[in-house]
Amino acid sequence: MDGTVNYFTRYSTIRHHAAYWITRLHSENCTDAEKEAFQKWLADSQDHATEFQHLTEIWELGAGAPQTMLPTIPVARKNNILLNRRTALACLGTSVLMLSPLGQKVQATQLLQTKTGDISTFTLGGKICCQMDTDTKLAFIPDSQCCRLEKGQVILSASAAASTLWVIAAHTSVYLQLHASTNIRIAPDCVHVTALQDKILVRSEHLPASGAWLQPGQRLRFFADGHLHSDYPEIDTLLSWQEGRLIFRNRPLWEVITEINRYIPQKIKLDAPLLINRPLSGVYYIARGNAFLQMLVRLLPIRLVNNTNGITLLPA
Repeated sequence: MDGTVNYFTRYSTIRHHAAYWITRLHSENCTDAEKEAFQKWLADSQDHATEFQHLTEIWELGAGAPQTMLPTIPVARKNNILLNRRTALACLGTSVLMLSPLGQKVQATQLLQTKTGDISTFTLGGKICCQMDTDTKLAFIPDSQCCRLEKGQVILSASAAASTLWVIAAHTSVYLQLHASTNIRIAPDCVHVTALQDKILVRSEHLPASGAWLQPGQRLRFFADGHLHSDYPEIDTLLSWQEGRLIFRNRPLWEVITEINRYIPQKIKLDAPLLINRPLSGVYYIARGNAFLQMLVRLLPIRLVNNTNGITLLPA
């Protein structure tokens, strides 16, 4: 755990450390060594315990995190006082006053969400720029430098003064330092993490305990079967959704349809077995609806059939 200890020396705020531990303890890949390091950190100071409990309660109340994912074993303190979740709750009222701006009420976790076909931009904590793709959900604890991507795709940029952020996405944690920017997407089969500006730190059970730093332009994909894949994608294509369009370059037809379905309420069903892997290139403009499908009829031997559930693509 020397890497973790050395990493912490770079940051001074207790809240930042507490937010970091929330992301790790909510992750199923949290190791026994990390849990031991967490307990040591918790026992170092009453302020550590109070801040961690404070952020944990906000996280649970706002985002609905299962309590079973949080530590329930009492932690031995240097002064031989045992701290558990119940006793820490008794300190919560005091901690709220200490940790909140005077005269302001502590905010619960912010839940940000976009509908199918919508693309929106938000500012997290007045510092972090967040661009959210279609059907995306993000939970953020105000002033905590900690958020969780529950589904969809986001671009996060730590451009404001002193802004940093920990992001948890499925079983992966991402750290953004000042001036860094990243694109994170949760897909059905994997989690995509791409460094857009400056380097970013990524942690996962499939990486060394100290994590891995991604260089600008580098993408790391974490597949459900444990496989990792690193590459340097074409950034303009990767981020084309920001401008309301999807760019496809030699993508199999089934992938194209799957991607388009994310942006439309009536889904497309591909029922043409001989064409599912047919490579396709083109641009789909989200606002133009079915224009792309009409083009497909002219490019491929298929026909469109409208039904109550959506559109079915059949062999011509």
